[in-house]
Amino acid sequence: MQTLTETPALVEHGFARWDLAEIFGITESDPAFQNLRAEFVDLPPDPYATEAGRNRRYARGIFLPWSREFSWIPDSHFGDEGWMNGYWQADHNPEYVGVLRKLPAMSESARNNPIIREIVDFDFEQTRWSRSDLAFPLHVGVHLIKLAVDDDGNEAISSPNELHQDGEPFVFAHLVYRSNVDGGLNVIAPPQYRGKQPEDVPADEVLAEFELTKPLESYGVTDVKVSHYVSPIKRGAGTEPGERAVILTDFTPMRQHI
Repeated sequence: MQTLTETPALVEHGFARWDLAEIFGITESDPAFQNLRAEFVDLPPDPYATEAGRNRRYARGIFLPWSREFSWIPDSHFGDEGWMNGYWQADHNPEYVGVLRKLPAMSESARNNPIIREIVDFDFEQTRWSRSDLAFPLHVGVHLIKLAVDDDGNEAISSPNELHQDGEPFVFAHLVYRSNVDGGLNVIAPPQYRGKQPEDVPADEVLAEFELTKPLESYGVTDVKVSHYVSPIKRGAGTEPGERAVILTDFTPMRQHI
């Protein structure tokens, strides 16, 4: 059970950053990390953005705060492209207002990767909940997302391409790798700049600007306290494709509904 008297930086300031490779004691040569990186090789295109250079898989789990048990929710949709999972953001993503996006399901090998479980445990530790929320399970969304650019002049774009809030109380991003990439700048701003571009935020009101560059370099946000953004990527100076691969997690309380 969480110690509610402690206030993590994520909750106090609305965002925080970490180096999970150092915290977990993981190197790029570790077999678990190599297996995790391999999950992004054949990541299918996002069916809602096939022209945006965005590839992804998605899985949902249940976390029990009182015992720290975590289990995966069975895949819920079977479409023409295979097993799918529904992702709902109500009106928080202006590109998909009221749309239940059916996204390709995560592979069993990814679900069984110990680093993903370590990430879920770590992320939970950074969150804080009311006592009533802690009496129910937490819904955990886990996204594998790769932005990829093959040609000069093109760019791959995250959704939405503006400062935004996701709707889930806590959201985390963990870099797996970036290769031959220009862009991918993260911007954190006050919540009133939701729907704006970073250049619309006065310089003295920008809370943070940074790029994730190292494997398992991470950040998280408390959704009600900030808005956040990541810029599109372009291919860098090398000849190989430009790629930026991340794991996103989000936590939402589950409540009795009558």
